[in-house]
Amino acid sequence: MMNQATLENYENMSVKERRHIFNKMVAFIRQINIRYKCFSIEKKNISDVVEATGKLSKQISQFIHEHYTEFLSFDIVKIYYDNGQIEVSKILSSVFNALLPNPVFRKVMPVEYKLFQAADLLCTIELVKLKMKNNMFSKSEMAFFGNIRDLKKNYIKPLSKKEWQ
Repeated sequence: MMNQATLENYENMSVKERRHIFNKMVAFIRQINIRYKCFSIEKKNISDVVEATGKLSKQISQFIHEHYTEFLSFDIVKIYYDNGQIEVSKILSSVFNALLPNPVFRKVMPVEYKLFQAADLLCTIELVKLKMKNNMFSKSEMAFFGNIRDLKKNYIKPLSKKEWQ
């Protein structure tokens, strides 16, 4: 999530200038050794915060269980979060502390961590994919990404190679 000062830095930029910055970040992600996994739920199918917390916790727990040996191969598992949503902070803390021996949590300011910004971009692409799937692609997204074919070719396909299966 961007803070207000960061948003103000972009408000006077053209779409072309914003896309240039976005493309630089995509190029950075493509070159680094990184894998990601996004977890999501559809709010329209959730009755309350307890159900949402449970569903997300279950998804993350299942993923950790499936990749437990791999997680244990790291000396340290660090979780970086900006504390943007208190429920997400609680989920991350409870799941990682319950399942892994010594997770380390770091509160971050997004502007200070390129990998956090990369994670934010990857989540944005995942959200765009969901919106495309549900025919909810907005005019502003279309203006930014161009047509669907270009979006898939230039962003979705290359970044999907980084997804942790």
